[in-house]
Amino acid sequence: MKKWIVVLLVISISIVHGSGRGDKNIMAGQIDVLSYTINLEISDSTDSINATTEISFSVLKDLDTLKFNLKDMNVTDCLLDSQNILFQTNDGILLLAARNRLVSNSLHRLAISYNGTPKDGLFIGKNKYGKFCAFADNWPNRASYWFPCIDHPSDKAKVTFHITVPKKYEVIANGDETEFASSGRTAEYSYSMSVPITTYCMVFGACDFSISKTQTSSGVPVYNYTFPEDSITAAKSFQNVPDIIKYFESVIGPYPYSKLALVESSTKYGGMENSSAIFLPERSPSFTGRRNNDETVAHEIAHQWFGDDVSISNWPDLWLSEGFATYFSALYFESRDGEERFNQQLERIKGAYSRGHRVDATVVTDNYSKLEELLNVENYDKGALFLNALRKFIGDESFFKGIKEYYKEFRHSNVSTDDFKKVMSSVSKKNLDPLFNKWLYEPGSQSLFN
Repeated sequence: MKKWIVVLLVISISIVHGSGRGDKNIMAGQIDVLSYTINLEISDSTDSINATTEISFSVLKDLDTLKFNLKDMNVTDCLLDSQNILFQTNDGILLLAARNRLVSNSLHRLAISYNGTPKDGLFIGKNKYGKFCAFADNWPNRASYWFPCIDHPSDKAKVTFHITVPKKYEVIANGDETEFASSGRTAEYSYSMSVPITTYCMVFGACDFSISKTQTSSGVPVYNYTFPEDSITAAKSFQNVPDIIKYFESVIGPYPYSKLALVESSTKYGGMENSSAIFLPERSPSFTGRRNNDETVAHEIAHQWFGDDVSISNWPDLWLSEGFATYFSALYFESRDGEERFNQQLERIKGAYSRGHRVDATVVTDNYSKLEELLNVENYDKGALFLNALRKFIGDESFFKGIKEYYKEFRHSNVSTDDFKKVMSSVSKKNLDPLFNKWLYEPGSQSLFN
């Protein structure tokens, strides 16, 4: 026991004196999480939660201790392969000691029970109409405020939810609803995502929803989950969703998931691309009707392929998510409305970049103090403009063929900028190093647009 405490303190010190950005996979090269099963109780009378998260993982190298991200939760019990193990929490890290050494290539199951009030990542309160709601909002590494995980996009995993709520509310989450059970005053909704996704996309929402359904021409179910007061406005706002999916399927590949839900929520972002369940803020034009919101909706739908299904390996490559979503949204409007609309989109993107860029900034960079700083014009706008420059350089035939090859090769997995460059170089049979270096690794300049 005393020896274990010393080990924990040594590990804790190494964590506290890390980068401070929380942007690393804390078990990189040691374990691979295969699945999370999140059992969670939500009440409309408190903002605290009771939960047990089960984590299945494989061991990549022999080890004695485990680390998971978990912030400000009260952990009550930890079981490894059904046996109690010692644990300690420190500075957002849950440290666990295995009874016996975990050997390479072995499979294990960890169950962590905990409770508390999430300080972030999971909002439990009232919506704009003063009615109860609960919504997860995880980007970039805020999932670990409400469930233990490897809170980094490089370790994708399957996820299953068992969410218990008061009976009068509905639940939406990633993947398919697999079971519904009602007992007394509560109901349990079960959802399962059959392909691996990033932790920042693992979400659920609970509310009094109005639910409607349509589908794409290829048979993908499309749901609207909105507050009842906004259901009519949302139906008009989302009428082009099947057409948007159809276009992206034609130029990228089949839709990655079993459904798409557009959800009115409490996300703090203008839209959050959670896999198969896009969350849009309750103040969004999609629900207020103030203006057409197709550009945001198309952007978030493009993320289902780029960012969600083909996910970044490390944060400096965020343009592979945001730049792609920005550019493919513009491509959708080119296909629907013609070249003039596309050129208008490009001019808007150029204008945003010109107003917001720093003269010394590059697209691919690790020069940031916190992850939110990566939500910048380099990753969104310059990333999109680079894709347009690449398209011009190699031609439409090679560009769109390369996009399909890139998606096919890396679907359900992780990528780097070099991975993308290799595919596009192979397809186009051109040396793309100078173009990639100029646009992505050197500071921006208006001369790039000429």
